[in-house]
Amino acid sequence: MTTDRPYLAYLGPSDPARPQPGRATDEDADRLENAVLTAYLTHLEAEGHRVLRHRVVTHPELASTDLFDATTDELVMACHRTHYLALIAAYGVIIDCARLFPRPRRALLLTTAPGTFVRDFLSYHQIIAIWPENGAFVRAEPAPEGSAP
Repeated sequence: MTTDRPYLAYLGPSDPARPQPGRATDEDADRLENAVLTAYLTHLEAEGHRVLRHRVVTHPELASTDLFDATTDELVMACHRTHYLALIAAYGVIIDCARLFPRPRRALLLTTAPGTFVRDFLSYHQIIAIWPENGAFVRAEPAPEGSAP
């Protein structure tokens, strides 16, 4: 199916989240992102959250977000790299895909703890940072809108 309008394709439990459509193959990133996505999905479901796995399909294909936590209205995208260009790309994708969901909160699921620059960047852009730490998931909520960086 081709379309000039993005749409949601829901993934089944055994459908792979990676590789992302439209992204060059990066086996290391795919492996690490799949691992953190699987762990986070398991974590959310254990807490009783209703989680939808999906892919935003566009023409031409673009990378997409990964999960929608319907319990908290959080749109989640996994990201392995945290250098500036990777953050800009993730930011662009998540804000574009957010328009397909009713008033979602946006979250970036990182494979490791983010540094100060990454946390400040995400906070300024009203994106929640989530990462695994000691068998749990840590969250850094964005600063209230309008507050200074």
